[in-house]
Amino acid sequence: MDIQLESVFTLSYKKGESVRGFSYVSHELIYFYSGRGKIYINDIPYHYQPNSVLLTQSKDVKDYDADCYSEYTCIRFKSLKYIQKFRSGLYVLKDQSVYQLFKSIKREYAEKKISYHELCNMKTAEILVELLRNSLQCEKDSDIYKLIKEIDSTMLFQKRIADIAEELNYNPDYLRQKFKKIAGVSLKAYIMQQRIQNACKLLEQENYSCTEIAQLCGFSSSSQFSRIFKEKMGYTPKSYKL
Repeated sequence: MDIQLESVFTLSYKKGESVRGFSYVSHELIYFYSGRGKIYINDIPYHYQPNSVLLTQSKDVKDYDADCYSEYTCIRFKSLKYIQKFRSGLYVLKDQSVYQLFKSIKREYAEKKISYHELCNMKTAEILVELLRNSLQCEKDSDIYKLIKEIDSTMLFQKRIADIAEELNYNPDYLRQKFKKIAGVSLKAYIMQQRIQNACKLLEQENYSCTEIAQLCGFSSSSQFSRIFKEKMGYTPKSYKL
């Protein structure tokens, strides 16, 4: 079989934990049991949630940001030809079939009964088949991932939800529902979250006043900026700057 299991392990991220710029020579399948956060694969953003699987291929560069405590199981494996059918990315699953396969592989790997390695290889291939069946839905969601990337890479994102929906040929309510399903938060909240993150970066540079930052990040006034910043971060922009 082209798939060769290397290791299986379960780990967790703490709330607010970040891991930057790492890659492996092996491929990885990562199943998230709990938590939410953001993952970049070669600078493309994805938002993980419970019952989602991340597939990364050898030499993919990854960054992780955990919004809350997150637990996951990782399967590392090698494959030369079979893996070429698949694309790196996040797969949000609709049922528990992949979870059961991860659970079975984890048990087999721990118990190491006769021919466990061959069985784990077959079950890993089965997981990949399940992801392939989900890939059509992931392609349909590509417009949302592109929108997320646009928001993340723009200092001043000013598009209205109605305008975004018109660009994507969506009903605004459908856009809101689809975005929240993928990102885990509403589109409005995500835009505000990104504005706060941009504001933090500017505050750390020390050469911008709070009034200038409010304008650059799309707040209507410095007072609105201060109020929302304190609500989200727990302290004022001036305190953060210090």
